[in-house]
Amino acid sequence: MQLFQINKNVLVPIQRDSFKLEQEIHSLIEQNLDSVFGLEFVTSEFAVGQFRLDTLAFDSEANAFVHDFL
Repeated sequence: MQLFQINKNVLVPIQRDSFKLEQEIHSLIEQNLDSVFGLEFVTSEFAVGQFRLDTLAFDSEANAFVHDFL
């Protein structure tokens, strides 16, 4: 699906860019957690017991940690 941005009331196509490595996606999301999700980045890539967390963030509205793990 083509994505567009608005430039002076004209839709301009946004060029797609591919990710070569999964880590590129993780980095992009982690660097933009606040602006996209309203979350504060805490840390990445660590284990809690038998679980590996890719990204750990804090949601100040819910006063809770948010994580994504595989």
